Amino acid sequence: MKVSRILVSLLIPASMMIVSGCSNPFSDLFGSPTTPSSTTSTTDTFNGTLAPNGSLVFTFSVTTAGSVAITLTAVSPATTASLGLGVGPSSNGNCTIANSTSGAIAAGSPQLSAMENPGSYCVKVSDAGSLTATSTVTVTVAHP
Repeated sequence: MKVSRILVSLLIPASMMIVSGCSNPFSDLFGSPTTPSSTTSTTDTFNGTLAPNGSLVFTFSVTTAGSVAITLTAVSPATTASLGLGVGPSSNGNCTIANSTSGAIAAGSPQLSAMENPGSYCVKVSDAGSLTATSTVTVTVAHP
């Protein structure tokens, strides 16, 4: 009995060393773990002319569901007036605003974001009387 205990106590550590020297013995049974692929973000830049009390619309496509971030990056001539910024689905030339803000001031960070599924979308920039002259606006849309 004593010899079998000694033999077992020697075999267990030896077998552990042999197994640890091998690659994962269960990888053939269960497969290797995979990391999910990351989606790359696309940034579209739009420029247009916005008249006082006017609006303009830009369209873009989302190919993978995910977060869409809209940034009013520039208004020229420079102004601290806030503009309307909205996003929603676009179909047959119609823009249906689903998410919006009336307080967008040109900046480097997004003023509006939304989770969107694949499809055609639009961004609408509008002035409710804040602009005193026709202005050039730049909008960026980051999306999957």
